[in-house]
Amino acid sequence: MSSAKIGINMFRVKADTFLMGGGDIELRPDALPIHKVRLSSDFYISEEPIPYDLFEKFYREKHHRQPDVQNYQGYVIGVSWYEADEFCRWLSEKEADSYRLPTEAEWEYCARNSREIGTDRMCDLNMREWCFDWYAAYSEEETDPAGPDSGHFKVVRGGFLDDPARYNAYPLEVWMRCSLPPDFRHDEEDRYNEFGRHPIGFRVVRGRAPKTSENSPIPLVCLNVKQSRPVSRIKEDTPYFRKRYLFPVPPDNASSREILAMGLNPSLRHHNHSPGFDVAPNGDLIVSIYSSYHEYDAEVGLMAARLRYGSEEWEAPDMFLNAVGVNDHAPLIYTDRDGTMYHFWGWPELRSAYPFQYTCSKDSGATWSAIQFPRFTNHADRIVRQPVNTAFHAKDGYYYVVCDASDGAASVLWRSRDLIHWENPRGRTAGRHSTAVELRDGRLLAMGGKNSDIDGYMPKAVSSDHGDSWEVSRTPFPACSSGQRPCILRLQSGRLLMCGDFQTKKGKRPKNAAEKEWGSYAAYSEDEGETWTLKKLWGTQKRKKNPEQFHGAHTIGYSVCRQSQDGLIHVITSNNHPCLHLCFNEAWLLSAEEPSPGDPELMRSKAFRIDSVKTYTEKYENGNPKCVYSGGIADDGRFLLHGEERWFYPSGDLMTYCTYKMGERIGEYIYYDRTGDKIWSWEYLEDHNAIYRTYYKGNVLKSTGRYKGKIAQGMAQSYSRNGALVSEVLFDNGKMIKEMIR
Repeated sequence: MSSAKIGINMFRVKADTFLMGGGDIELRPDALPIHKVRLSSDFYISEEPIPYDLFEKFYREKHHRQPDVQNYQGYVIGVSWYEADEFCRWLSEKEADSYRLPTEAEWEYCARNSREIGTDRMCDLNMREWCFDWYAAYSEEETDPAGPDSGHFKVVRGGFLDDPARYNAYPLEVWMRCSLPPDFRHDEEDRYNEFGRHPIGFRVVRGRAPKTSENSPIPLVCLNVKQSRPVSRIKEDTPYFRKRYLFPVPPDNASSREILAMGLNPSLRHHNHSPGFDVAPNGDLIVSIYSSYHEYDAEVGLMAARLRYGSEEWEAPDMFLNAVGVNDHAPLIYTDRDGTMYHFWGWPELRSAYPFQYTCSKDSGATWSAIQFPRFTNHADRIVRQPVNTAFHAKDGYYYVVCDASDGAASVLWRSRDLIHWENPRGRTAGRHSTAVELRDGRLLAMGGKNSDIDGYMPKAVSSDHGDSWEVSRTPFPACSSGQRPCILRLQSGRLLMCGDFQTKKGKRPKNAAEKEWGSYAAYSEDEGETWTLKKLWGTQKRKKNPEQFHGAHTIGYSVCRQSQDGLIHVITSNNHPCLHLCFNEAWLLSAEEPSPGDPELMRSKAFRIDSVKTYTEKYENGNPKCVYSGGIADDGRFLLHGEERWFYPSGDLMTYCTYKMGERIGEYIYYDRTGDKIWSWEYLEDHNAIYRTYYKGNVLKSTGRYKGKIAQGMAQSYSRNGALVSEVLFDNGKMIKEMIR
């Protein structure tokens, strides 16, 4: 043991090798795989977390004021990662030595060997600790791992972060991983609220500086994002309707074993619900959705997918935003007039969480800012940390973000003039999961939501004072219940669009309802929501639970809708099997009621010919090509990709390669790392068959999975690092029917 001059006891830890990680594939996949880690040099770690008094001394010296943090049994908690890092630099100056936060590998090794090393409080029911690393999934055998060189979340160790009462069945384990944004803490200027108070402290290490990985992992939704958009416009006088499956099966509605068997990210889950969705400035469609087994557990993260402008099929989903050990919930995506995209979501089970947090993108979702937290200028009470599906910038200068409220069946429209400072209005709407829009005269219209009704009908609420009060009346729409969320949208024509279900989850409808339909509707209003014309929405699916109840009624579950630059209206659904993307134009909406032509016709492309194919190029700032692709205008008015598409790293090395034929990929789609090794590949065959392959470093095959029309079909194989076949799983219509372990 040695001591710092300033009074911190440090224990020497000798270089060693150990097995890092733990847990199980269903509940805690973030701590897998268990892998060998080598710590190549000795280091010193503080015996205990940093004392409150010492942190206070540092803070007063550096910032000349009292720190707005807490004292837990003599240790400081409630600090941001940046403050912990600043303390280490201050201590290094004081001691003329090198101090830093421990890497999570160093932290776990010390926790596993705490008795031998002499460290204390590595796993405490009431305290957590910041680590050096940006969070990333584990890889293979590593030496001195220190995480990637950038990210959204820093690693937190010592146990769960969500409400401990939910996890009494889970003992604290040294391998448990958590993560939060590095600047998460209480806003010192907020005199009204206690948001950001948390139980995280830190300890320090004396040793050589860790080396981060230069290859930060990029979610597929952020990969290959074009910054330009060839102009196109759907034919406005011809009804258009198209249906797509949103996600493959697996992961949608699949078990963890099925997800793993297909070679997918093990953090993806089967229950994909509560979508956020918008159209990016480049014309791409982006969906974010919480992926879970149990809706409010800490394993829930946000996965995302992209339908590229000119493509006929959604990309495979990937994990997008995941504060590990924290329930990530209820995403909402909004694009401002200047083209900035905002992604809002909530942490409903984190006691100290803000009502929401958000990140923004100025390049159509290729990169996203550091996570930001709202600064409330008044007391924010009656909080449910769940955004809904609408946000907008109104004529009164306010930005409004709709979230659930705790007033029973009610929602709140948080408001801000600068997207930094936020206000809590006095009023609440007339339904949970309300969907809202601005009326032409500047008033706010909030349509129902679930768990509220007037004689069996959905209520609406109108506000003339920025959401401080609401006048409530009845709509012609059936009321909603659990598992349902309507959506509203101002169309390019000026009409209002409304989508929802004709019945509740339990099959209830208004007793005297004029409409006797089962299923879902699309409705439009020419008079600002005073009257509506309803028609049955085509292409919907049955509920994923108890699908045959109530005449096998279809649902759009939790829905969200937007209109793209080419005039197409997009409705995203969940809580059905599988999740859906329904797409139509205003000509279809206004056309006479007709029976649906059925799925084979709805899921078929409406384009038969493509003209004026051109080649487009985007470049990096250094002048090297970023991407080269081709496309043209189809006979239905849409721009479709057609021909080869190549993406390059800034160095000029090939990153991805694929070929399109009238918007559909054909042949191989391959993603290479910077050294030229394959990361994954898709092979597109006839009749919408596809093979997905993943690879170990060195182009060694890791897994093979087969899909037919986005549904797993046939044999999936997994291989060891040395190329030996480990397991084979036979799928039929998305379900595992036979498993063979070698």
